[in-house]
Amino acid sequence: MSKKVLIVDDDESTVAQLQGVLSRAGYIPITSRNGKEGLELALREKPDLMVLEVTLPDLDGFSICKSLRSEGFNSPIIFLTNKTSEIDAVIGLELGAQDYIRKPLPLKELLTRIEVHLKKNYNEPNKKITIEDLEIDLERRKVKHKGMIKELTHKEFQLLYALAQSPNKVFSRNELLTNVWGWAQCGQTRTVDIHIGYLRKKFEDNPRKPRLFQTIRGVGYTLNTEN
Repeated sequence: MSKKVLIVDDDESTVAQLQGVLSRAGYIPITSRNGKEGLELALREKPDLMVLEVTLPDLDGFSICKSLRSEGFNSPIIFLTNKTSEIDAVIGLELGAQDYIRKPLPLKELLTRIEVHLKKNYNEPNKKITIEDLEIDLERRKVKHKGMIKELTHKEFQLLYALAQSPNKVFSRNELLTNVWGWAQCGQTRTVDIHIGYLRKKFEDNPRKPRLFQTIRGVGYTLNTEN
């Protein structure tokens, strides 16, 4: 079955280009020229992937992404933008997007990234992981710790799940940035460190002396189950 890709952009030329390249690649493009309609389409049509312009006249892409993730929309989101600030890229990825691409559109590169994100999303197993007092339900996006449900942001959940798939494995910061935040290169960033800090506050008895989310100096982080 052909996969649906929702394009939300108010630029007619960009939409036409994307429609053409996606149709030729065998996808079903769905389009919207404004944010509110795009948000409604995403929730109604449940596309397999969304290409979303950051700057829209009625409802900006960041707000759309935040709303979709809060509604449980788990399909990959790729931001498009004319903005050049690295801060904007970080904001987009923090809100739950998988990628951030600057215009003018590199169509071949965009198509490659779409294919990679779709493949990754469809290969992601729907299962539960139980590690000691920690229960992670990927399909329902629910986490319990010591019998209590923990409220996590989209990225906190993805980071926890990435670590929990291979407990006691040491992940470098670059590995976690790639696995959780996607392709975008944002230079020097403390994104991973900050989110590990968030997880420690929610799961550790003493966040200053973490037992679960341990730092391996000079390497990265691990979800420790050996103590």
